Amino acid sequence: MSNYLQEFVETQKQAISLVQKEQFKESQILLEEAKSKFPERLDRIGHWKAGIFMLEDKRAEAITELKEVLDRGLWWNPEILMNDEELQPLKESKEFNEIIKRCTEMYGKYKEEACATLQVEGNPQANTAIYSLHWKGSNAKDFASQWSEPEILSEYLMGFVQSSQLFSFDSYAWDEWDVVEKDVREKFLEFKERYNIDEKKFIIAGASQGGRAAVELLLKNSLPGLKGFLAFVPSFTDSDDIESILAEGVKENTRGCVITGDKDPFYHQTVKVVNGLNERGVPCKLIVNKGMGHVLPDDFAQQLRECVDFILNNKS
Repeated sequence: MSNYLQEFVETQKQAISLVQKEQFKESQILLEEAKSKFPERLDRIGHWKAGIFMLEDKRAEAITELKEVLDRGLWWNPEILMNDEELQPLKESKEFNEIIKRCTEMYGKYKEEACATLQVEGNPQANTAIYSLHWKGSNAKDFASQWSEPEILSEYLMGFVQSSQLFSFDSYAWDEWDVVEKDVREKFLEFKERYNIDEKKFIIAGASQGGRAAVELLLKNSLPGLKGFLAFVPSFTDSDDIESILAEGVKENTRGCVITGDKDPFYHQTVKVVNGLNERGVPCKLIVNKGMGHVLPDDFAQQLRECVDFILNNKS
């Protein structure tokens, strides 16, 4: 993970810890200082600050915080604000509804302009290529930065596809399946053409919603030539889709690996899906990190290599 993203994540953790201790003033000071360090994430910082103000019943300050974000050119999917429980008392406010109106206009404008993109990192001479789908509510740039450890960059060629489905400011999702298949296939072909990777061993990967999509794309053989899938904390909500895909038959020599944590909200369903895959003849390795929630593991590079070796059936 890049130092920039890692520092931002640590700031978020510190703010949450302070709020849990009801040290609201200290958390506000921390987040105010973060605005200058992370201007591209002002939407998230401002949203957090507004929520903390609401915990203190400071409605005017919360409104001011939200307006500042909009005035500086950032915005939210209006549903994010409308569905935030902490902001519910503001829903009758004229000023809050004006904020929602402005967000709706911005979201509509940029949603029409959104298109799939491809970011490539790593070693073009590597024997293994990994094609990755980002988290819901993230983007290719941020997801690529989570793979930026030197040993990963030297060992693999990696393509990070960004969905055309806008979720909020500078963040995207994999909600509509037809669009998922179109975006992923289109950028997959671009990746292959730009880097002449037909002879490379090719794996599809993803995290959270992107992890679930990667598994389904592999099983549906949407991208021919893949050796297997690698899913980080996939957001499986039920196994019906996977079971129906398996019932239609899966190509031979398909293998997969799933990395999750026993504190992940999708953990139990993930175990069920992995068991189902193995029962249906799809070898799938499950790595469970004790105490880990819906995040990537600390020893990311090591677990990535373990999964790649399993998928490619490399012998140690």
